Amino acid sequence: MTADPYEPEESDIEEEDIPAIDEGMLAHEVDFEEGMNPFPLLCIILGVLCLAAFLCQLAGGVLTDLDKLVSMGALSAQHVFQGEVWRMVSAGFLHGSADHIIGNLIILIILGMGCEHAFGRGQTLFLYVVAMLCGSLASLMGGRVSVGASGAIFGLAGGLVALFMRQRNELIVRDHRIGFVLIIWAGYQFFIGIFTPAVDNLCHVGGFISGFVVGLFLQPAVLRDREHIGRHTATLTMVAFSCLVLLSAGIFFVPRLIAAL
Repeated sequence: MTADPYEPEESDIEEEDIPAIDEGMLAHEVDFEEGMNPFPLLCIILGVLCLAAFLCQLAGGVLTDLDKLVSMGALSAQHVFQGEVWRMVSAGFLHGSADHIIGNLIILIILGMGCEHAFGRGQTLFLYVVAMLCGSLASLMGGRVSVGASGAIFGLAGGLVALFMRQRNELIVRDHRIGFVLIIWAGYQFFIGIFTPAVDNLCHVGGFISGFVVGLFLQPAVLRDREHIGRHTATLTMVAFSCLVLLSAGIFFVPRLIAAL
């Protein structure tokens, strides 16, 4: 057989001409659930704030009086268009019933574990606040009074969906039942929203879509240097923005909670 004239002979191939294969050139998959903290501190704090607001609602008899609920800080298009934009945040800490807040707190902790592990606390806070604002903005289109953390919570779900889509070749999820439970939860929320006027599906959709979009741009701390991402200027800017939004709304919202006691 005649040798291929384009094929170099063994004597012409030097060792330094052969590229070295390092770990970065190999497919590398990360177990998403490994090292996940079962106590997501940030989302626990957010949940405690929601619970504290709910106790103020109970003390003030707000749950049975729509006018009092609006006065305390519920989302009302009329009031927002008059300049009370802080309601787009305060409404996310108020709830309509015990079942409402219990359900939201459970899902908040579950999604919080995933998001804080995936993005770190700073980026998760930004994701939560942006989804809360966008959920409220979408809710205004419906023109009705609305309360609940569902918009922000749907945003956390949207952020995780975006992460798994972007990094699907790098992440392994061992327990797929988690995703199944979340799909059932989201579907149930949308379903009852069709037949229950008290459920604000516009808020859910706005929160999920905004969370998905934000999630496309967040850095995956689960795959990178978590501490470096947490100290990065972009993350610190997100935290500063989120805290400014929450504190600005709190100036108007907290005195109303205290007045209800």
